Amino acid sequence: MSEEVLDNNEEKIEKEVVIPEFYRDLKEDPESKGLWHYVFRTHGDRKPIATPDGLPHKIDFNWKDMFPQIGNDAHVEVEIGSGKGGFLSEYAPKHPDIVIMGSEWDYTWAKFAQRKMDKAGALANATMLRGDVYFFLRDCVKDNTVDAFHMYFPDPWPKERHHKNRLLRPDFLVEVARVLKPGKRIFYWGTDHKEYNEVALEVFDNFKGCKILERNTAEPTEGIMTGFEKKYRKEGRPIYRSVVEFEK
Repeated sequence: MSEEVLDNNEEKIEKEVVIPEFYRDLKEDPESKGLWHYVFRTHGDRKPIATPDGLPHKIDFNWKDMFPQIGNDAHVEVEIGSGKGGFLSEYAPKHPDIVIMGSEWDYTWAKFAQRKMDKAGALANATMLRGDVYFFLRDCVKDNTVDAFHMYFPDPWPKERHHKNRLLRPDFLVEVARVLKPGKRIFYWGTDHKEYNEVALEVFDNFKGCKILERNTAEPTEGIMTGFEKKYRKEGRPIYRSVVEFEK
């Protein structure tokens, strides 16, 4: 009798671990040029709609959808976690020959960044994505279409129980490597959080095809410091910046 109960429990557990993916839609904000939303499709009651087969919802996305002016050989960069948009507002106008997408999960931060970029004239070749950039890369971005990544001062999620929320992890780098174009491509990394930095560099070190060119001593990319970095440097906090190469 106990064996039958065990078998029944095992069958229940096996069914319970199947977690469905949900529909996410990508659309530009009708009132805010350059602000794109990548969010759950809902019934109107805020409850996400599950896909019928439980598989990821893939979108037929092309970078030309965000940047109609580009050709097939466009140079595309991505910033992970753009905060208030300080880096993009300086970087994009300096590089009118490239396009770059920033990203933020929170609407308030994404909207703030979009406004800052608009005032700086950065929206001519930059956009802001509001949504989960991991799933955007995984389910929207095609192979071999990105030239470089930037990730500066992300939320370190310092409490151990929140470490699972950190984005710099092996499955994220799988998507980064997949979407990067063939050749030697650069991932710019920066943080003030010592423990998260050590974990992140270990992830880079152990990922096939990664090589850390500058470890903890890189200068701010083209001299551009984020708002957080300016604040932290004034406070005397140590800053860890690295330049990582992906070779495909």
